[in-house]
Amino acid sequence: MAMQFLLPTRIISGIGSATEVVKEAKFYCARKALIVTDPGLGKTDIPATIAGYLRASGIETGIFADVESDPSIATASKVALQAQEIKADVLVAIGGGSAIDAAKSAALLITNGGHLKEYAGVNKVTKPILPLIAIPTTAGTGSEVTIFAVMSDPDNNEKFTISSPVIAPSSAILDPELTVNLPAAITAFTGMDALTHAIESYTSVIAQPATDGLALLAIKMIMENLPVAVYRGDNVKARENMLQASMLAGAAFNSAFLGLSHAVASPLGGHFHVPHGLANAVMLPHVIEFNLPAAIDKYAAIAKALGLAAPSDSSRILAEKAADAVTQLTRDINIPQRLRDVGAQQEVLPLVARDALKSIQLKFNARLAKEEEILALLQKAY
Repeated sequence: MAMQFLLPTRIISGIGSATEVVKEAKFYCARKALIVTDPGLGKTDIPATIAGYLRASGIETGIFADVESDPSIATASKVALQAQEIKADVLVAIGGGSAIDAAKSAALLITNGGHLKEYAGVNKVTKPILPLIAIPTTAGTGSEVTIFAVMSDPDNNEKFTISSPVIAPSSAILDPELTVNLPAAITAFTGMDALTHAIESYTSVIAQPATDGLALLAIKMIMENLPVAVYRGDNVKARENMLQASMLAGAAFNSAFLGLSHAVASPLGGHFHVPHGLANAVMLPHVIEFNLPAAIDKYAAIAKALGLAAPSDSSRILAEKAADAVTQLTRDINIPQRLRDVGAQQEVLPLVARDALKSIQLKFNARLAKEEEILALLQKAY
């Protein structure tokens, strides 16, 4: 089977690298820019600082600061409309996955037109999007380098994914200084999202050497740095390592895709509005336990990378050590252990299992999962 590896985004990183937004905007010959962010970040000085860099260089800049969690179709349309009104040449997304995905969706609407839901699925975007510079302020989604946008359809209580190489941001700027004030809980949730990306891409049935190398390094970096980032948010090195790890995991799942945890996380968000990273954090240990018999060697390799191997350990013991390490990490950073603790309702779990079957990510999971098996997994996690 032929393999392909995609990384269409140029990546700029390092402490203070946010100032590089000017060079990136000018690379795309921008004269007008629209910053896309969320209300929380809009109350900080980060968007205004980035806007100041651009304006000082002669680039007129507007700000859209109303992207909600689980951004909706309507929000993407509003961003596109504002960008068109000011005749923006480039979008600058600042924030987590919500802001970046909303900007991706708006950028594709500007150049492709139509209704956003028409692009749900794989490779339905035909024209290049408006140039997009992504500046993540969380270390979790990897959206700054991915070919995916996860959007919500509130009218139907569901999320949908747009997948196309042309919607990846043109540039990503990873500046750890922008993440030091992220609250501990959000640091934990988003960090677990990145870990889920790394583990699911590493154990994917279409994993390849390039994605394995990225994913395994990301797993090691997250396991070592996430607790420090949670409990010492001012540790810039830990923050930098988490940004790098999140990016590596995103680059890995661009080509290897994901698995069962993400297939379940989307409907958990759609039905109960559980934050995406938190949904993955709760489900990941259960999914690893489910997948372990089908991917023992991969989980064993994770244990070795984490330094957990003893000379006498079998592959099975090593795999179980990796699973235990992930579970212990969730406890160490105060992740809720049960779905009931994050707002899920047991009577709705059959609908979650049904909706999980719609996810393309199930195709790449290490172990085939039927609807009744997914429901049993959800009930176990409840």
